[in-house]
Amino acid sequence: MKNSLRCLQLLGIALLPFAAHAANVDVDIKLADANYLEISFALPEHCTALAFLKDGRGGQEIRAAWQKQNDCATAEGDLLKSAGACTARFRVPATMQKISGYPGSFPAPGGMYVHSSNYALADSCGPVRYRFQAADIVMNGQRYHDTATPPAATGGDTSAMLMLTPQNSATLDYFDPRLSAATVARVNEVADGTIALLSKQLPLAVFTRPAIAAIGASEPGGPNVGGDASNILRLTFFNWPQTMGPGEQELLTTFVSHEFSHRFQLRDAVDVYPDSRLINEGGAEFLRWLTSIQKGWLSRQRAAAQLDKALAECTLYTEGKSWRALTPREIGGQRLEYLCGLPTYVYSLAARQGRGTAMGRFDRFYHQLRQGQVPDFAQALECGDTKACTPQVLPALLSSGPTMEQQWNEVLRKTGLATLRPPSQSLRDRMVLRAVVKLMVDDCAGRSGTTETPEGIILDGMKVCKSIHKDSYATSIEGHPVFGDAATGAAMKAACLARHEVTLGLKDGGKLVMPCQEPYAMREAFYSVDIEKTLALLLREQGTQ
Repeated sequence: MKNSLRCLQLLGIALLPFAAHAANVDVDIKLADANYLEISFALPEHCTALAFLKDGRGGQEIRAAWQKQNDCATAEGDLLKSAGACTARFRVPATMQKISGYPGSFPAPGGMYVHSSNYALADSCGPVRYRFQAADIVMNGQRYHDTATPPAATGGDTSAMLMLTPQNSATLDYFDPRLSAATVARVNEVADGTIALLSKQLPLAVFTRPAIAAIGASEPGGPNVGGDASNILRLTFFNWPQTMGPGEQELLTTFVSHEFSHRFQLRDAVDVYPDSRLINEGGAEFLRWLTSIQKGWLSRQRAAAQLDKALAECTLYTEGKSWRALTPREIGGQRLEYLCGLPTYVYSLAARQGRGTAMGRFDRFYHQLRQGQVPDFAQALECGDTKACTPQVLPALLSSGPTMEQQWNEVLRKTGLATLRPPSQSLRDRMVLRAVVKLMVDDCAGRSGTTETPEGIILDGMKVCKSIHKDSYATSIEGHPVFGDAATGAAMKAACLARHEVTLGLKDGGKLVMPCQEPYAMREAFYSVDIEKTLALLLREQGTQ
């Protein structure tokens, strides 16, 4: 993708006369009303084609929703095509759909979260200048009225909160009025606590506090969260209750602490590593996990349960492949950078060699990146400055050899930090979900689409499916509840072997009978961490040797 963009930039430079390079391209991002942005591109003479920086399938899908407002230019593929010397205008609808990277027009009561990367252009026609327009604008730690211009170097990679009316708040943070006072208070508590602890334990980090944009929203399923950690730290709470139960409390804490942990990392600097997604997301998971334990937000029992669940799902979802054999789509689609990332950090840092705390190793790795160095990831975490040290855990887990499950078996056998136990009901539920996904993949020519809810699973109807012709909400399987019943998995296997089909009971009273040629392999044991031993190793000054 980057190579193709570079070719487009060079082509533009080759075709444009020198005078064109002296001109500017102006990109205005204006909040038109609660439902739309107006995006304008002021193009100089002879500028007939400009490459969008957000290219490929994701970028094209985003731009497919744009509505032309004049005949100056069209968005075709990865290019903005024009006769030049005009200003192209597009209406961009507000949407909660996150297709690629940061969302570009995420709605909130009274305004909108925006990110300029969705409108960023190559500079082959001259320098590109960006500008936000709204009655009230929060950008890069400042509040503006009417107009805000980000620095030239980061203009195409800037988030902003745009509001329809001037705001009188003493803080830059935005909290959706639909969120309860208890939710707002908890967000602030976790944010402040995470910042305080990590600022102390990662003294080499360069931290800048972002403004919070906490937004309530609705989607199919139960309570859920989603967000990102730019200078406007977006926290979206889907289907969020006014009164949080223990599950929602833990989910909120995990989410907010994870996003704020990202602010102690360097997103772009790790892109040079083949495992950049795992380094970034797994690192934020590790920071929020250890922070939550030390702050008392997460009991040791729940911390162990979270770690065990992540490792179990990592081995389930890698499905007989080594880490290197997984495609970026497989990793992202199953969130393996999170699920495999947390245990990878925990167990590799617990097994580190030489002096220095786990947090100290993490801090030193990112400090080296800030200095322009590219340290070996495994060497930095497991060895640090220890001489004659060979990392043992990370090279094995992130290899192209045996499967992830085989590598984990070997690593945990050597370290003695976890032992095999029968699956919990939660893990039995995970395996039932995987079994349903397998049925769907086999029925739908390799494709699947499911949404988990507290009552069951919503299966997306697709034209390629033989049996699932419309969206189907399964609430039982072979007469058993989808989730919460230890016998559901066994019943699925028995039905598949006996009848070569599995019957799903639907919420509307109907049934969905799905072909089953081979049952999903239900595992009989998963690893359970020795949480006391593991935390002692993570928190002490001396490593294992």
